[in-house]
Amino acid sequence: MSNLHAIQFEPIFSEAFDTFKVFKSLSVVTVTCMPPGTSKNIWQILNHLILWQEDELLLAEGKKTEKHISEIETWIKTEVPNEQSDIDNAVRIFDSQIGKIKTIASTLSLSELDFELKFRKILDMATHLSFHLGEIILLRRQCGNYPMPEDMQAFLEKD
Repeated sequence: MSNLHAIQFEPIFSEAFDTFKVFKSLSVVTVTCMPPGTSKNIWQILNHLILWQEDELLLAEGKKTEKHISEIETWIKTEVPNEQSDIDNAVRIFDSQIGKIKTIASTLSLSELDFELKFRKILDMATHLSFHLGEIILLRRQCGNYPMPEDMQAFLEKD
């Protein structure tokens, strides 16, 4: 049973928060592109992720939230950022959040009093992120500014 406490969670979650460079080189045109039948654009999805993750991170860090917000409340109506700096700032905030959750995952230990809560929050964030990353990849491909599957390896290897 003592080996159970030595489980390293970092390798388990090592790729769970890979964003496949979907937030790299975003522009106003990229984040506002909406192919027919699309209900939200990348700008709205990115802001939704930030707002939702903010609340989840507080819980994962063992902090109390003033009021738990529902996922529905995290969707913004604003379809267009004011300027490029708004996009850049949103990506910085998002990247910082991902860094924090990776740190929580890398230091997670079964001996923590709130292990189950933290583990659940990490799983919730990974699942939620993967859903929306799929949406963003599809949107970017439909808008012609993200590589098709056969070009992904070269794209991901490029800096």
